[in-house]
Amino acid sequence: MLKFSKFCFKVSDNLKSYYYAALKYPCPPNLNIWWNMGSMLFLVLGVQIVSGLFLSVNYTNDELMAVDSINFIMRDVNYGWAIRSVHMGGASLFFALIYTHIGRGVYYGSYMKNRHLWYSGVTLYLLSMGVGFLGYVLPWGVMSYWGLTVITNMVTVFPGGSRVLEWFQGGYVITTLTLKRVFVLHFLLPFVILGMSLVHVLLLHEKGSSNPLGLDLSNFSIPFHPYYTSKDLVGFAFGLVALVALAFTFPKLTADPLQWQIVDKVKTPAVIKPEWYFLYAYAILRSIPHKVGGIVLMFFAIFSMALLPLLSNGSKTQSMVICPIAEFLFCIWVANFMFLTVVGAQEPAGVWIMGGQLGTFIHLLCLAGMPLSSVAWESLLFHEEE
Repeated sequence: MLKFSKFCFKVSDNLKSYYYAALKYPCPPNLNIWWNMGSMLFLVLGVQIVSGLFLSVNYTNDELMAVDSINFIMRDVNYGWAIRSVHMGGASLFFALIYTHIGRGVYYGSYMKNRHLWYSGVTLYLLSMGVGFLGYVLPWGVMSYWGLTVITNMVTVFPGGSRVLEWFQGGYVITTLTLKRVFVLHFLLPFVILGMSLVHVLLLHEKGSSNPLGLDLSNFSIPFHPYYTSKDLVGFAFGLVALVALAFTFPKLTADPLQWQIVDKVKTPAVIKPEWYFLYAYAILRSIPHKVGGIVLMFFAIFSMALLPLLSNGSKTQSMVICPIAEFLFCIWVANFMFLTVVGAQEPAGVWIMGGQLGTFIHLLCLAGMPLSSVAWESLLFHEEE
């Protein structure tokens, strides 16, 4: 009996420590609405996993039956149309929140406070890109097939890439075996993202959140609960409203009409393009006529976010609020992202190729210029004070 009571006290103490670690950890008192994106991403990720599980029980990963299974879900399964619409709208909302979350991290210099947290976030973004692309393939429309063809053939530029491509496809061409592997990866990777998200939160709790001023406010903080949990609930409400609007009011807002056409392996579409959240990377890929050069530049443009902590080494403050030059470059970077998204949706010819090249140059220039200009501005300010 004594041992049991000791065990109960130990469990109680552990629960209290977990409670204070998870809900009562100190936070800066001046966090604004842009810090709601992380919790909203958790909400949308949960919706995507649950809706994906319901869709998977009726989906057939066979190239001859995939389209029929999608039609069966939309027409015959009870509320199947609603579940699929939520899943499609949730994907767009998820990436919109990701880009907003990344933009907030860049503007307020979150990568300076905790590098490991930033690197885990970049890893989550790359995993999300992979899951989003795999999900785009599963409806098995014209864009699904040709998009998969374009992306998988990228590996052939690397040594041994042809063998990797053959292993992934299950042969020399895309068949049912390829679709089965795409489905398995799309089913499993969201759980990897969920686990990595928990690691991301643990790393956040290690040093705490950054703040809009970019200052150390460890001596002036407030508990996460109930102050920020109540704000997160408001964010959840707005997130659910946006999801419902996308799913039930504009369900085909971001869908390509070719996705509803049956796969034709003989006729290549005039314009092959991914979903809107990959168009900026696709524009960078097509900006270089050389295949290897375009692939290398695209991956470098994506991975360049991981270099921000290194470029900002020596910075005394985190936020761009004190640096007007960095703020100006950030605005150009955001506008250029939208420009590249438009370019990626166009036919790769004439002025659009030049636009992609210009947008790629501006993208890399701004990513390097924002942290470097902040460091230079701070050195000028502190030098004048001395």
